Amino acid sequence: MLFELCQKDGKQVDIRHWRKGEKNIASVYVDGTFIASGCSEQKENAKLHAAKAALKKLSYPTTNDKMALDLYVDLNGTNDIEGAKQKLHEFCDKKKWPKPSYKIESEAGPSHEKRFVCSVQIETTEEVLFVKGDEKWRIKDAENSAASMMLRGLHESK
Repeated sequence: MLFELCQKDGKQVDIRHWRKGEKNIASVYVDGTFIASGCSEQKENAKLHAAKAALKKLSYPTTNDKMALDLYVDLNGTNDIEGAKQKLHEFCDKKKWPKPSYKIESEAGPSHEKRFVCSVQIETTEEVLFVKGDEKWRIKDAENSAASMMLRGLHESK
């Protein structure tokens, strides 16, 4: 159903899968934008949970509540990456979600010119949200990049 819905709108669906310990995690992206994720001990069930969550978000758009409006205003400020970790932390607190966890996904370049890519993950009761940020010169900036992309994904998926 997810593929059919997106095909009607001329959009491309990509379901990405990875393992974290004994959990299989799947994330759904539509035209490169994160929509939803799901997890399960079985790979196919993780994909189904992610597709179901994405279908729900795409089929039944939610109204913009005040928190979503505040997030939109924050994201369209002058520098959305600076302070994104703090904004994401506050957003998770408001939603009563666990704190986001950050991980260095890759390091590149010689020691005097290292570049980093970080990811951020939030494990809610319904799904696992996961996003990688852009390559940055400092770990702090790479984490803020990931947080900024997570905030954008949360806003776009309402």
